[in-house]
Amino acid sequence: MRKIRGCFITLIIIIFLAALVLLLVWASDGRESGTQDAGFLSPSRNLLFLGVDEREGNSEFQGRTDTILVFHIGGWGQPDSLISIPRDTRVELEGHGYAKINAAYVYGGQDMVKQEIRELTGMGIDNVMLVNFDAFKSIIDLLGGVTIEVTESLHDPLSGAAFDPGTYNMDGEQALAYARCRATARADLDRVDRQQQLLNELIKQKVNFNTVIKSPQIISVLNKEAVSDFTLADYMAIGLVMFSSQEINRLTIPTQGANIDGISYLIADPAEVRAYLGQYIKLDY
Repeated sequence: MRKIRGCFITLIIIIFLAALVLLLVWASDGRESGTQDAGFLSPSRNLLFLGVDEREGNSEFQGRTDTILVFHIGGWGQPDSLISIPRDTRVELEGHGYAKINAAYVYGGQDMVKQEIRELTGMGIDNVMLVNFDAFKSIIDLLGGVTIEVTESLHDPLSGAAFDPGTYNMDGEQALAYARCRATARADLDRVDRQQQLLNELIKQKVNFNTVIKSPQIISVLNKEAVSDFTLADYMAIGLVMFSSQEINRLTIPTQGANIDGISYLIADPAEVRAYLGQYIKLDY
């Protein structure tokens, strides 16, 4: 893993602009024609985003993973998917017994998280980005907030959520509280739905030329508050997906709630998970 380097700022801007140009050229030929040259971007990618549960001013990336999200980039002509794995999913961690999957990073770092995801879903992870709460808030603020429709009352002193039904232009602090709220009937599952809604709205509302202009500031935040081993090809692929009008599948692995030894878990059957995901993506095994 390495810090995202500030010297990539200009290059990232060029990549995003190039992605837009390539997309326009490709779209003008017709997506259904099947004549586009996939090139080096054709193979699918599984990019793992981990939101680490760290408080303000802490950038050591030693907490539990509050969010586990796989961005499956399908390649040319294939669907792209955001796949959420609820943090309360029960897994058996090597050397530590049964625990919630959000503990995997604490015990074994990103390698253990990737191993658990592969065993549970059949997806191999290519690259990883770790993001803390400060990065999330700062990027939302840089983008001018995000408009979210809240459909039910959300009041949670633990996350800071204080929303009645309605439409809000949320700043970074509000968006984080909304994304982390668990004070609803389905707890972690509802929280996953809100996180995916938030990401989807960010893509629809904020991915445009104005976002490209703000790339230096965004990269500066990531340089300070995130750790990643993403390659340039990863950034190019993300840029193409973000500027595309194609809908992104929003998926959450199937689970069932259970209380074991006084602890609330979500139980996932690997066979059921793979059968579900296999409807949308090609799994590694």
